[in-house]
Amino acid sequence: MSTPRTHTRRRMLTATGAALALGMVAACGSGNEEAADEITMWTFLDPAGSSGREQVLANLIESYEEDTGIRVNVEVQQWDTMTQQFLAADVSGSAPDVMWVALDQVSNAVEQGALADLNSLAFSDLPEDQLADLRDVYWETMETGDGSIYGVVHSRNYFGIMYRADLLAEAGVDPAQIRTWDDLISAAEELTAPNENRWGLGQAFGTSFADPQILSARLVESQGTMFDDDGSPLWDTDEAIEAMEFQAGFVTEAQVTAPDAVRLTAEDLYELFSAGQVAMINAASVRVPAMQEQVGTENVGFMHYPSEDGEGYAPGSLAGWSVGVWSGSEAAEQAADFVAYMSSPEADEQWMLDAQQPPLYASTAENNADFLDEPENSFLSIVLEGAQEHGWLPPTNVPTAGWRESLNGAVQQVLLEEASPGEAMAAAEQELGTGGNG
Repeated sequence: MSTPRTHTRRRMLTATGAALALGMVAACGSGNEEAADEITMWTFLDPAGSSGREQVLANLIESYEEDTGIRVNVEVQQWDTMTQQFLAADVSGSAPDVMWVALDQVSNAVEQGALADLNSLAFSDLPEDQLADLRDVYWETMETGDGSIYGVVHSRNYFGIMYRADLLAEAGVDPAQIRTWDDLISAAEELTAPNENRWGLGQAFGTSFADPQILSARLVESQGTMFDDDGSPLWDTDEAIEAMEFQAGFVTEAQVTAPDAVRLTAEDLYELFSAGQVAMINAASVRVPAMQEQVGTENVGFMHYPSEDGEGYAPGSLAGWSVGVWSGSEAAEQAADFVAYMSSPEADEQWMLDAQQPPLYASTAENNADFLDEPENSFLSIVLEGAQEHGWLPPTNVPTAGWRESLNGAVQQVLLEEASPGEAMAAAEQELGTGGNG
């Protein structure tokens, strides 16, 4: 990375901007003083890849490089270990200029001083109407008490139930009628066909590549939260024990989830879904486009978690990746400039239209209502509704990293009969409270 002698600052494009191009970053001052000519970014998205997200990122990088002359070097990382590697690289002084940080580890990064304030670098001059357009649960959770912003949340995710519409139709199951947890269990029973090597509800309780489970939705539904204000887990409670009993019951009582779910990872689950070996799965909305490509758009559906009484929906976990700038970067303003570029209203439209990503701006959804009405994109409306009304976002102002792995480990203990639900939840609470957040 080159050391910048002078800096340039560019505002994020307004919603009425005529083009995504921001123009060449000009060298300032006299003599041979010039701005950094390259920045490095860590992300799990490979610009050389074929997914919609990867292709949009590649297009944005290409146009940014053409417009500014600044090269964006992408170093692709494994998503489940990337943030921890960044925190270690911050200590050693070798972190990338732009970093995609897992939301539940943003607090750790801020506390460590690893992230720069984007407001002071590039975002403070945003027009008020654009800020209002951006302001949602994700933006607000990234904003600190003093107004600092340490990242813009991309690849926004909402957890619910993904289903094979073709398999449900064959079994005569109407997904619109799955409104209660009992409805979900009944549907899964109809869809379970051991002779055909198919299970009604796929779940994955491995501690690698761990996703939020139905357990967390059930617990937040009954208890209102999973964490105290200081980030301490609230898992040694009657509600938490009941949620664990309910979670384990899919395997032990209803027998609609395979016993080997105890060892499966989320990645395994999507492979089974694609192969038709599970009819419904606990799933991330961000995976819908890939599944549509693999098994056909018409064969993939996505819905909210049902609820106890069927009057609403249980809270699905919200997730995403906070794209920020390393505080030790020698090209911090150029890095923030690129974050602003890939987060502009015009870029936001690309992310949604070409990669089927939930938009950052409310106006992006409003201006593209016809796109959201198309059958293959209808899941995005569910995601937006979830974020606005039904979703649950784990706190980002206190450390909660490791909560998914801890809860999956507790489920494993119960299913392997190594602990009772109460013992497993108490142990998980202590483990995360003293190990994960201590």
